[in-house]
Amino acid sequence: MPIFLSIPLFFMTLISSFADVKPIGEAFDISSIRTIVIRGDASSIKTTTRSDQPYRATTSGRRRGWFSSWYSSWFFNACKDESQARIDGATLTIDMAMSAWSDIADCAPELSANIPPGSAVRIEQHAFTAKLSGDFASLGTSGKAADITLDGHASRVDISGAAVRVNLTYNAVRRNETIEIAAQSLDAYLGFGKDVPVDYTVTAKASYIDSLVPSVPGARPLVNIRGDYVRARIR
Repeated sequence: MPIFLSIPLFFMTLISSFADVKPIGEAFDISSIRTIVIRGDASSIKTTTRSDQPYRATTSGRRRGWFSSWYSSWFFNACKDESQARIDGATLTIDMAMSAWSDIADCAPELSANIPPGSAVRIEQHAFTAKLSGDFASLGTSGKAADITLDGHASRVDISGAAVRVNLTYNAVRRNETIEIAAQSLDAYLGFGKDVPVDYTVTAKASYIDSLVPSVPGARPLVNIRGDYVRARIR
């Protein structure tokens, strides 16, 4: 009899504890930072450099998958964001993390950040999706699986991983761009605009390169791609 009584008591305690949990939703003022470093659990990242909006960073947790609505009904706010952030001088470091209960809810941590133009972004995660829009000093990533989109400008891009998909669309070329991409399997699109000379080199075991113009030695942008299996389009 005590065993049967303890089971509902456990679930009542569990449910009441989740009922008191509230989403963090706290935004960090990052108007003084010039570098953002993102580490920790696999996540979805969105970064902009809009001067007409506050410079802030916000982390959250989002359920995904077929059973997300069922989990929402039974486990309330089990999708709890436990990411941590710290500011050291002009560098903001964010460690993305979800609570232990996130596994049952199929949660994914998310980061939304609007940072000052000309800032540097560094992502060090095993797997992530990143969408960057705006003017960046540099973009550097390391990991295993990555889906990266840049719409704007970055003077320096350094991407490495095992399986990488990257889409770099430049809205302007300043003749100071250097792009280094290294991946075992790579699907890349690099768009610089019409009639822009590009110095590009591709080193791979097997590759498919689609470019409308030949490489121009000494030109900028300077692109160096290395991988085992590479598909790249350069425009």
